[in-house]
Amino acid sequence: MDKFNVIFDIDGVIVDSEQLHFDVLCELAPDHTRDIQPQQLIGLSLAETLNEIGVPLPEQQGITDRIISVYQEKLSAHYLRPGVTRLIAALQQKDIAFGFVSTAPRAVCLANLGLLDLFDEPALISGDDVERTKPFPDPYLAMLKLKRMDVQQTLVIEDTDLGIAAAKQAGIPWVYAWPHDLSVAEQYGQATCIIGELADIPQFSGINSLSA
Repeated sequence: MDKFNVIFDIDGVIVDSEQLHFDVLCELAPDHTRDIQPQQLIGLSLAETLNEIGVPLPEQQGITDRIISVYQEKLSAHYLRPGVTRLIAALQQKDIAFGFVSTAPRAVCLANLGLLDLFDEPALISGDDVERTKPFPDPYLAMLKLKRMDVQQTLVIEDTDLGIAAAKQAGIPWVYAWPHDLSVAEQYGQATCIIGELADIPQFSGINSLSA
């Protein structure tokens, strides 16, 4: 595929932030997280997470605001995954279209993407922007429309089975699974393949700046 577009998941792909999300959740909702392991919550939206751990609905808006605030305070460039900064720089230099799709609230997404040196405002579909998020295809379909991407020339990088299912249902042919420390429970059965680093993606073979 000579010409291609890229859609990135954010949490777990751009930033290795799943543990940070869980630590913030434990700090602010200790009574609801005592018997929960972080692997159980990977891929869920914040609203789904609060439902999963049993936070009563009337309390959810208040705790959501606090979670976002504390997460933003603790976030740093330390959480960027290896090679991401170089890849984004190369895509921008080569004028390759890319965007970001996430189940997280827009404020969290923008905080994460703020760690990158983006030339322009990011093309972003967050959990706030669609009625149905992953594993439904809606977020990926919205990004394809937003960036006018040819689905047959698009690749996705994901870290969860839910995200991979969403991308595949959207008709995207190339969906790469990039595991991290907390993705041990993921199966990646629908992925094109599992990568160890970004340079393993064949479409990136002409980008020489991805080596660690």
